[in-house]
Parts: sequence; C-alpha cells; structure tokens
Amino acid sequence: MAGELFEQGLLRFHCPAPLGADRELFLSMIKEMQQRPGDYAALSLAGIGGKEAESKDAIISAVRRQIAGKVGTEADDKERADILWQARLVLKLGEIVERQEEDIRQSLHRISLREKSLFQTLRDDQDLTSPLESNSATDSSRMRLRLKAWRNLLTFGQTLPASSIFVTADRDAFDLLTEASNAKSESVLELLLPAVVANGDFSAKRAAFRTAATDILVDLPSSFARNAWNILLEQHYPIAEHGRCRLALHFFDRTVCQQDSAGSDKGAVIGILEPQP
Repeated sequence: MAGELFEQGLLRFHCPAPLGADRELFLSMIKEMQQRPGDYAALSLAGIGGKEAESKDAIISAVRRQIAGKVGTEADDKERADILWQARLVLKLGEIVERQEEDIRQSLHRISLREKSLFQTLRDDQDLTSPLESNSATDSSRMRLRLKAWRNLLTFGQTLPASSIFVTADRDAFDLLTEASNAKSESVLELLLPAVVANGDFSAKRAAFRTAATDILVDLPSSFARNAWNILLEQHYPIAEHGRCRLALHFFDRTVCQQDSAGSDKGAVIGILEPQP
C-alpha cells in the first residue's frame, strides 16, 4: 500500500535533518548501543527524565566522544549540530526501549497464559491473568522528551515540512504537544473519515470520492456541509466495510514545530484522529 501511494504522489517522505555523510557513523553508534547497553547507561531515557541540564550534558558528551569533533566547526553550527544529534539519539533510544518493553510484555503474557492453562483444572473459572501495569509517569516523561526531540528536528533541520498541519492518533501525544505549544487554539474542522481501507482499488475509490465531494471540499475550512459529507461517505465508504474515525483539527496561533525564514512563528494546525465515539 505504501509503495502504491508513493508512486501516485499521495505519500511523501520528509526528512527535516538528514545525516548525510554522518549516516554510517550514526548507525554504527546505534548498533554499539544495542550491543553494549551497559556502557550507555547515562543515555537511558528513564534517566533523562531527571535534571535536564545534567542529562543534556550526558548526551552531548557521549555524542562528542563518538563523533570525535566531526560535527560543526563554528559555534552556532556546533550548537545546532549538538541539538540535532541529541534529538536523533532520544528518538532512536525511545524506539529501542519500546521494543524491549514490548518483548517483555509479550513474554509476561505468554507466561501468564501458561500459568492459567496449568492451573485451570485446579481452579475452574478463575481468571489468573493479571493485567500488565505500566508506569504512566515514566511513559509521560518519555513522550515529552520524544516530542521535544521531534520539535527540535523540525525547527533546527535544513528543510521545513511542506505542510503546517500535524495529525496524530495518540491522544496523550496530542495533549502534550498542545500543552507544550503554550498557544491559543480554536477548532477549525471536525469530520468523519473511513477507519480502515477495505479490499478494492484504493486509488480509484479515492478519486471517485474526491470528484463527488468537489463542491464540499472547495469551501473547506470556511464552511462544511456535514450532512452532505456523511451521505457521500456512506455511499463511497459504507460504514459496515470501512468503519469510521473522527478527525478534529485545531489551529494554534503559536507553535514550536516550525518557523519561517525570518525566525517568526506562523502557527500550525494540529489534529487528533480517533475512533468515532
């Protein structure tokens, strides 16, 4: 599906801060972290949640030891390069930690199922499966760090995204991002969308729907014919086959996600995509 969307120009890849010549060096660093996690305890995401200055110094020092001064020559360039390297490390470490935690959850789940099966004959109808607990405080702190890392990549990267609309399906991420922007917001648009792509020619269905909805789409977001939209949606994407989700877009007058060439903040539209209530 992704390959087809790329070919049709419906899906585009954007890298705000390409590694360029340092790509192999970065991949080598990540491989070494995965092979020798004990040597990189200072870079643990759990530890970054403490004193920000100390954690930043720990990350930057580790990066500098690894890259041996290859990034940045001038003071401004060096500071920018350090911020970008820190952001990349935080995001990659976040992925590593998530994979490890998921492996642990799956292992615990399998153990729980085996225990339940083993004792089922002794304790009929008693559920021995205990829900896996998560450390919400740690998860929230980690998400804040990763959101900050993404903002730094977008702000200090070489290229800005073509669109100033950012959409997430994670409610916690949306709440944290809007909270961090510290900006005034107003609702722009709320509409239903297909929740899943059913079997069939995706491109043809999309083209047919856009043609049928031309009069509705041309006035967005100044006006929205909700009833007409929902009727067309049911005709082209029946709820029985495609389900429904809800997209809510909000305009924020100030955001740290991107800046124009003059350094002034233009604001952005941030959306939350959720199952239909």
